[in-house]
Amino acid sequence: MKNRAWQLTLAVLLIMLATVVAAGVSYAQGGDTVFVTSPAANEAVSGIITITGAVDFPDFMKYDLFLKRGDEMVWAATVYAPVINGVLARLDTRTFPDGAYQLVIRQVHSDSNYTDFYGPTFFIENNLGAPLPFPEVEPGVLYPPVAGALARIRNCSGVDLKFDYHSPDSFCSGGSLTVRPKPAESQVCPFTDVLLIPCEYQGTAMGLGVERGGSYNFVAEHGKIYELTYSGEDRLYVAEVPGDTRAATDTALLPADDPARLAPVQASADAPAGASAAEQSPAESTGSETAKAEAPASSISDQPAEQSPTEPPTTETMLPVSGEAAPTIIPYLLIGGGVVVLLVLAGLYAARRRAADL
Repeated sequence: MKNRAWQLTLAVLLIMLATVVAAGVSYAQGGDTVFVTSPAANEAVSGIITITGAVDFPDFMKYDLFLKRGDEMVWAATVYAPVINGVLARLDTRTFPDGAYQLVIRQVHSDSNYTDFYGPTFFIENNLGAPLPFPEVEPGVLYPPVAGALARIRNCSGVDLKFDYHSPDSFCSGGSLTVRPKPAESQVCPFTDVLLIPCEYQGTAMGLGVERGGSYNFVAEHGKIYELTYSGEDRLYVAEVPGDTRAATDTALLPADDPARLAPVQASADAPAGASAAEQSPAESTGSETAKAEAPASSISDQPAEQSPTEPPTTETMLPVSGEAAPTIIPYLLIGGGVVVLLVLAGLYAARRRAADL
């Protein structure tokens, strides 16, 4: 009877540990799939363009798009959800000098390791004489994230925004940041994206040199997008938003084992648009992200937005946008589960020793 009770206890402990481990596992995506269908290799583009194709890989956190010219890689956009046969990003090419650029897609995993995919080389031909100082659209696309909650902080005021965030809960994101002001002639408010551990968050937003600031409080849920928009003084607006509508051809939301999800991948396998075979082989890195990109500003929570296309987005969160690997909650879950198991086992062992002594 004692042996049976011990076996049942061990089985329960193993189930508890498996539950703890499963709670820390990020959403799994399909296989490693990256291709570009537009722009095509050697295509000349101008104005505002839509970049289409697929980016899908296991342990997905986000992907960054860069334009490579010579040895320089310029950040263009960041997206926090897979795309298959859909819109990868929107880009105002008028903010870049005319010339040849190669599209580089950086696949960033939840541990911040990444792989670079070298896509097609295309030509920007706007014939403006000089690039525009500000884009007329926010780069990238805004889809619900697969890892954590996405907060977009937008500064639509004419002064620097000082923003802070913290949580009364344990093991949550926290920090402070600055979002640059919106130039009077710009149509886009600077913004910063932040991936948050799902928790309750609160903090303040205050313009530089402004006597009064705004305060906020919201609960960030997994897979949701929140916008926090500052328009001066104590005017701070927080809202949950659905994000952009995916293309009708985008199958990324289907289950990973659904054959229809991979149909566009099979159709594109024979002749994907892009660079030559040599250019398309991805270059892998075993370290954390090192390239930084400054992203546009648009929504709710903690990442300031310095949105020049030549600057990468800065990030201070559990899921890095700038490449700084901040801690995730997974190690704490595993450690906590291990401690619980050890304590229970120690108690059972002590009880058996006492019973044997009697």
